[in-house]
Amino acid sequence: MGHELSDTDMQKSGNKFVFCSSNDSHFQWIKQALNAWQVVHQDLVPLDVLAEQIAHIRPQLVLLDFSGNCRDTEENCAKEMIALAQTLKIRHPNVHQVAVGSSNYADGAVAAMRAGVHHFIDMQSDGTEAREVIRTMITGLPTLGADPCNVITLLGARAGIGTTTLAVHLADMLQLQQTPHAIRPKIALLDFGIPVADGQLYLNVSSTFDLLDAVRNRHRLDSTLVQTAIAHNNNGIRIISLPRTPESMHALVANDVLGLLSQLRAYFDVLIIDLGGFPEQDLTMRIANASDETWLLTDQSVGSLVSFDNLIKSMDKNQVARSKRHLIVTRHEDAFGMSAEQIAERFKVPLKAKLPESRQRLVSAANIGKLLHETTRTNAYLNAVSALAESVLNRNTENTKKGGLRDWLQRCLPGRGKTKERA
Repeated sequence: MGHELSDTDMQKSGNKFVFCSSNDSHFQWIKQALNAWQVVHQDLVPLDVLAEQIAHIRPQLVLLDFSGNCRDTEENCAKEMIALAQTLKIRHPNVHQVAVGSSNYADGAVAAMRAGVHHFIDMQSDGTEAREVIRTMITGLPTLGADPCNVITLLGARAGIGTTTLAVHLADMLQLQQTPHAIRPKIALLDFGIPVADGQLYLNVSSTFDLLDAVRNRHRLDSTLVQTAIAHNNNGIRIISLPRTPESMHALVANDVLGLLSQLRAYFDVLIIDLGGFPEQDLTMRIANASDETWLLTDQSVGSLVSFDNLIKSMDKNQVARSKRHLIVTRHEDAFGMSAEQIAERFKVPLKAKLPESRQRLVSAANIGKLLHETTRTNAYLNAVSALAESVLNRNTENTKKGGLRDWLQRCLPGRGKTKERA
């Protein structure tokens, strides 16, 4: 055995684990064995409900009872544990899993291996061995804080409806805003939309350090690499774009990308992931599952709504939690097609925002290398995005200053609040 950390050191780590089992005696064993860590007991309930409850707890590790009697009865529940392990891998890929079982019941270890859970705690051993397994698992994992990173994925029904435009404006507004403690939030934009590197273009950034480079340097990722290798705009937004060549795109491995996202959470307050037009559906769904929120964008056109319907079906098929989904209707006009409220009702997705039609002003600003809030005194699109940014800040801080982002916009944007101008 290696050098054992003191109980105080382990308690300071801030780790939180969930033990999934309806066998109370097993929970008491694991609680005593892992006495220096916070272990939450989660009774077994229907699978969808259980996955949602685990997401709400936001653990670093989930301990699964593969003992063969996880319901405190003689009933074998190996199939139930396998289904839970596989569901968690899909819905919460950032959460690591450990099997808890007994050397007297070898079938449990076999079932855990089949479920893809490769770390095992034997309840027939003493607590020292269990602690060593957990210590090995959590080495290198970011410590959970009181104010965890908020990961928001923007996913367009089809290319060209303004997903990247929203991503860059949201990121820049958030980066400029100050928290109540006068500390600027740290924002990263993962520019995974198509065409490649459009986010860099809008933010006036040029970088050759792309997603593949970041994945290959995961083992070196620390605050120094974040500050030196990842490109940033003048306001400080860090941005990582897709590689520009097809060969480099094909070299990306989904698990490596998801692992990178998990590591980046430790260095930023908000990660905004632009998946507008991203071609790999499997990775798209896995990123959506790994996010805290997924904002689904569509406009009111028939073609976009058909694509949006297919997107919703794909998310259902891939078990993306409905609680993460939020609707944003872009280029919205009251007199044109289905209203935003009707679209929300039709697809059973809560309406997050309506972004009014403002293409002319957005293009004009982009043509001179600016974002809209850098050139326009007031605009309906800008108002809608500022409200979205404020909702993000409200999630990341206990209380924002009175007036929040809108007050900041009035102070900082040229002429804002003096003249009301139509979009």
